[in-house]
Amino acid sequence: MIRLDELHIWKKLSSPYGNSELIPSLIDKLSKTLDKKIADELIWEHIYHQGSVYENTLATVPHVLKIIEKSDNVEFNLNMIACLGVVLIDLDNISYVEQIFEENNLDEKEKNSIQIAFIDAIEKFRILVSHYVPNTRILDEESKRFYLIAFLVSIQRHKEAEIFKTFNMNDEYIFVCPNCEEETFLWNEENVLNAYCRDPSTNKNQEKLRIVLDQSNINLKWLEKPIDIININSLKPLLQYFKGDINCHSCSKKHNVFEGIMNSI
Repeated sequence: MIRLDELHIWKKLSSPYGNSELIPSLIDKLSKTLDKKIADELIWEHIYHQGSVYENTLATVPHVLKIIEKSDNVEFNLNMIACLGVVLIDLDNISYVEQIFEENNLDEKEKNSIQIAFIDAIEKFRILVSHYVPNTRILDEESKRFYLIAFLVSIQRHKEAEIFKTFNMNDEYIFVCPNCEEETFLWNEENVLNAYCRDPSTNKNQEKLRIVLDQSNINLKWLEKPIDIININSLKPLLQYFKGDINCHSCSKKHNVFEGIMNSI
């Protein structure tokens, strides 16, 4: 892990704003204050700006996890774990991590130090996610859904985590037919997932498409378990629809609902 005082290395790391020389001071301030505004600036402005990861992302994550490990502020820690879950969605394999540094002028020792620390941090992240699950009872529903993202990343369900990031409001999902790629709109209407062939927001009074509940052979126990232990009441009613089947309104082929949602990512 590169130290915060190794500014000559931080300056070499890519960021949304050229180099990353501001990050060490932000990390230092965050460690001393646990201030949410500083955390938001660090994560959403510097290491995960507009959904992109950078070289500085890999260097920063170990420091953030170290702050969480030392903190006894449960609310802060839950929020930071959830934020890191979003950041880590795209960092799901070593080859991609290596690609991030392809055009960098770091020497091999510096690059290896960052990569090794990041890989070690992933294991710490998994441990912390599991450790703080009992504390998620204090979270509101939206925050629980974001924590679910972190949980799924921690069990290496990155693409599935992307679903709950993309559709984080839980008000609508998109089913894309695996056969013909036609879209079906799935709207959560009072905990009932209704299917429509056209966007209901601009096409009123259209007939609903039938979802046959719990008929698929798909195994969603990996999803049911965290929804249950985190107690995400806003997602529990939708599980029966995720496990259901729907006939594509374009090609008439039958597919599992959740597989179609996965195909939209």
